[in-house]
Amino acid sequence: MLQADDLSFAYPGCAEVIRGVSLSLAKGRRIALVGENGSGKTTLARLLTGLLEPTDGAVRVDGLDTRDAATIYEVRRRVGLVFQDPDDQMVETTVEREVAFGPRNLGLRLDEVARRVAEVLAAFSIQHLAKRPCHLLSAGEKQTVAVAAVAAMQPEYLVLDESTSLLDGEARGGLLAAIECLIRETGAGLVFISMRLEDVWTCDEVALLEGGTIAFRGSRGDFLKHLKALGFPLSGMGLLASKLDDAIPGFLGALAARTSLASDSVAEVLAGLARARGGRAACP
Repeated sequence: MLQADDLSFAYPGCAEVIRGVSLSLAKGRRIALVGENGSGKTTLARLLTGLLEPTDGAVRVDGLDTRDAATIYEVRRRVGLVFQDPDDQMVETTVEREVAFGPRNLGLRLDEVARRVAEVLAAFSIQHLAKRPCHLLSAGEKQTVAVAAVAAMQPEYLVLDESTSLLDGEARGGLLAAIECLIRETGAGLVFISMRLEDVWTCDEVALLEGGTIAFRGSRGDFLKHLKALGFPLSGMGLLASKLDDAIPGFLGALAARTSLASDSVAEVLAGLARARGGRAACP
């Protein structure tokens, strides 16, 4: 369990940017963390992974306190963070070496490192980029490689900080499909930080961060109802999902339970924007 208890944080000389946040994530579960710029999403991501220490409260990873220097290495092995800007975490010269960097630093045997690299390159459909210098990648390619590099470490919890923001529709769908398969096969927990309303549909539940506090936490359907009650103007997949749920109460939830689509899933299929293979997404 990845758990934050009454978490608060302030940067030196500044007011609190995280205030009284409590959040929990079980392995195999996916939670979308949404909010406007400046709401504290990135700070919370760094608190959850032990890169920042809380001013008050605590973060525990399977019972390990992120403030305990004796166990911080194990905490960071269990929780993988993909930064919003992929350039902030790339350290190697080529894609292949970048994906291998994490497993090598875990002290794995060279044959195990090679196996993981080959599997991850295939899973994320980036074999063709293996020998390419990282600095020659497009912004979207860098984001995909950054997620793949963290996935190669096989963390038990994965925190993605707006890790699809630089991708076009097709590339984004492919990355989400790979992440879906990763979660399904490894049982990892996922915190998916995003400003895209449609990303809500890739997760089991939603938490809305406003001014450093959790303003809402609940199901995807309840989140849409929450936004409508606030008068939030829905568009795109959010609007479609809301109208369908109004017209046929419980329909989206029932359909989602019968599919394993990886992208904007149910809403995209119904809108004719994605294709299902036998009602299921295929793992690479």
